[in-house]
Amino acid sequence: MKIGVDIGGSHIGIGLVNENGEIIFKEEKYITETTNIEEKIEDFIIEKVTQIPEYNAIELIGIAVPGTVSENKIIKAVNLGIENYEIAKNLEEKLHIKVKLRNDAKCSALAEQKYGELAGFENSVFLCIGTGIGGAVIYNGELLEAKGVPGFEFSHTIIQKNGKLCNCGKRGCFEVYASLKRFKEEVSNEFNLNTIDGDKIRKFILQNAQDIRLKYMLNNYVQDLSIGISNIINIFEPEAICLGGSFAEYNDIFYEPLKKSLIDGNLLFNKRDDIILKLAKLKNDAGIIGATI
Repeated sequence: MKIGVDIGGSHIGIGLVNENGEIIFKEEKYITETTNIEEKIEDFIIEKVTQIPEYNAIELIGIAVPGTVSENKIIKAVNLGIENYEIAKNLEEKLHIKVKLRNDAKCSALAEQKYGELAGFENSVFLCIGTGIGGAVIYNGELLEAKGVPGFEFSHTIIQKNGKLCNCGKRGCFEVYASLKRFKEEVSNEFNLNTIDGDKIRKFILQNAQDIRLKYMLNNYVQDLSIGISNIINIFEPEAICLGGSFAEYNDIFYEPLKKSLIDGNLLFNKRDDIILKLAKLKNDAGIIGATI
């Protein structure tokens, strides 16, 4: 048995995963703290792992991390405000179980390749769209990785010169314009909803689909998302693109407009009559499962 941990920008999930990539049970906690966040994450993992009846049979704890990982350490996770955090070393000392770290989007890509929507494709791209935007590339059947750091930070490519300030310190990043959290915040602020709860925002959008202001916001979001994704397509020319994270819950709102924008817009160098655009089969479980691969 293995433990998979998915540390997101706003929540942490932990699950016991069997040899078939199935989650036996799962616990989740929303991250609302802004101080001592490393301690809160560690405490949650230790508490849940030690409560597992199969604790003594656990061979590995895999952790999916949003941000830069190097030498089994979190170098930088800007949406959590974490830098140079030796979580693997700390947990190994306290739990006496081997711990490995990998970027969260890459974990999800591996899970979707082995068990989900990217199975059977040699060349593909995975994008995790939620609090931020994570990315991974599968090339010739293997996860494409850079040396030293994970790389493939599609979220921090610039799509707007001198644009909005990103948490990373740069301006105009893809993530600032196309993360689902930012979009939900803008809708909430524009319509005084006082919430960024995904289900409530989605329900509001569906109930007010004819509102002119909302149409404008939806169109702008799809255009910005299309620009970022088209850049990735132009570089890697993937057979398929899989979209995960909380974005997958908004398929009835964004999927068709996004696909139409990519095909009909003047964005792709090599024009396509169709694009294989998948929605993650494993949804928010992909990070937990992929962390154990």
